[in-house]
Amino acid sequence: MADAITILVVFLALLIIATLLSVPIAFVLGLIAVVLIDLYLPNLDLSFVMARRVITGMQIYTLLAIPFFMLAGEIMSRSGIVEDIIEFAKYFVGSIRGGLAHATVVANILMAGLSGSAVADAAAIGSLTIPAMEKAGYGKKFGTAIATSAALIGPVIPPSIPMIILGIVAQISIVDLFIGGIVPGILMGLSLMGYVYFISKKRNYPAAGRPPAFLPVLRKTIWAILLPIIIVGGIRFGVFTPTEGGAIAAVYAAVIAKLVYKMEWKEYKEALVGAAESTGVVLLVCGMAMVLTWVLTVLQVPQFIVQLFQSITTNKYVFLFIVNVFLFIMGMIIDLTPNIYLLAPLLFPVAKAYGIDPIHFGVVMSVNLTVGLLTPPVGTVLLLGSALSKVKLEDLVKELIPIYVLYFIILLVITYIPEIVLIPVHALGG
Repeated sequence: MADAITILVVFLALLIIATLLSVPIAFVLGLIAVVLIDLYLPNLDLSFVMARRVITGMQIYTLLAIPFFMLAGEIMSRSGIVEDIIEFAKYFVGSIRGGLAHATVVANILMAGLSGSAVADAAAIGSLTIPAMEKAGYGKKFGTAIATSAALIGPVIPPSIPMIILGIVAQISIVDLFIGGIVPGILMGLSLMGYVYFISKKRNYPAAGRPPAFLPVLRKTIWAILLPIIIVGGIRFGVFTPTEGGAIAAVYAAVIAKLVYKMEWKEYKEALVGAAESTGVVLLVCGMAMVLTWVLTVLQVPQFIVQLFQSITTNKYVFLFIVNVFLFIMGMIIDLTPNIYLLAPLLFPVAKAYGIDPIHFGVVMSVNLTVGLLTPPVGTVLLLGSALSKVKLEDLVKELIPIYVLYFIILLVITYIPEIVLIPVHALGG
């Protein structure tokens, strides 16, 4: 046990120091793996182990779904569909007080089914709605807070790139994770709309009004709205695998972008480059994380963590609360994808020992780490929102405090009422 404690101390110390020095997370993971191998597994051939495990980590077949879904999201974001989705949302919620902010939330729910990425949604929708809300008198800080917090719905509602990664790392059903995220994602959207209505009434923000013509917008947006239904339905009923679903999504997006939105060929090139860059980052993190995961497993760290938690409490509800606090803190200092690679292999065995359903635990973990994208100091969606709107980071964080509280309450509801996740999974899952 002493060795395991020392390993954890070394692991956390290196992680914190490298993060504070702004070392890219992929290199942080690789560095920690190298140090642990050198200290505790000196008889291994370091270069051979690193090369073999990195390549093995990148060769997982299901990972092919990620570049395809990223490409689909890039194409849809560049096609001009975002404007139509916002108009579509305004038709239903524009007449409510704070209508433009409501439309931002609804548009993010719809875009979630296209990109599966919070950063992509924040950039695509926020770049349009933040200036519009400022012009309508909502205030730049409030507009940025709503645009960024609504973007967090993207990684929760399917198809979700983080859930694909989590399914691979934790070896659980990706389609069940997709289905399990539907109700929590909708809850996040509805609660945010409730907050928007309360603040809009308090600050006297105006309604936005409905677009004059609904059918022309519907004719264009219906093709995009059908995409997540086709993908999730196809995977659920065994028509295709998640990887094949990603390829179908990319082809579908490319065809719709050309036929419906007349997207230029140069924009396809830009979409391919954007998807390739994003995929490269994910795969590098994946490869390095797989090395570190293997090292920690060989050193029996997961078994130690199981024993550690069970020595602290035998109550699974206390365990879930402790884990939620821990994940929230980790989300503040490390990005979503590396957190999944780092923590899933360590925490899922513990959750299993407590008798917690792996799909329920996976959705709780996904929602918690997704909220981390909006927290200082390294939340990527938070930093993007501040850059888009030119709002000072500290001012934006102050505006977001009630939303942090709101999302944490939703997280606790999802945590302690597992039926919210599991009933749809049992009804629709495999």
